[in-house]
Amino acid sequence: MKTRSVIILFFILFLSSCNSKQTYNVTEGKKVLVAEEIIYDVVIKTPNAEDPWEVEKLEGYQGDRMIAELFNAVYTKKIKAYDYHSGKKLSPEEVRQAELQAGYDRNNIGKIQFTENWYYNTATMQIEKEIISIVLGYENREIDGTLIGYRAAFKLNLK
Repeated sequence: MKTRSVIILFFILFLSSCNSKQTYNVTEGKKVLVAEEIIYDVVIKTPNAEDPWEVEKLEGYQGDRMIAELFNAVYTKKIKAYDYHSGKKLSPEEVRQAELQAGYDRNNIGKIQFTENWYYNTATMQIEKEIISIVLGYENREIDGTLIGYRAAFKLNLK
């Protein structure tokens, strides 16, 4: 009985390997580009503190220091800021003036938009991300506090 099961299993594996078609070719031990300049948003501030799922999703986020460091990098000219809509380079003073406007306080940043390249490492079976740029987004709320969307602050090219 045991021998018969092994033979049947071998036969099934043999047939399935004959009929399988390889849909892609991955070279062993290489990084393969799987997403080029993919853009996605990450909400970094709970839009609704009454929603336990929204609160749970951001439980581990502690990015206030990162936001402060990004602004500092712009102000010290370590990184260049660009207008999100026009692509025009912004001076540190222009960013500073924008930050002084109503609604543009750093504490109102609620979203980060990432542009990344994703690589699949065939040796480690890991996805590696290369951040190309980020856009910080300020919350836009109604007078009653209802979130209606986000406004782009500026774009930072990191690559």
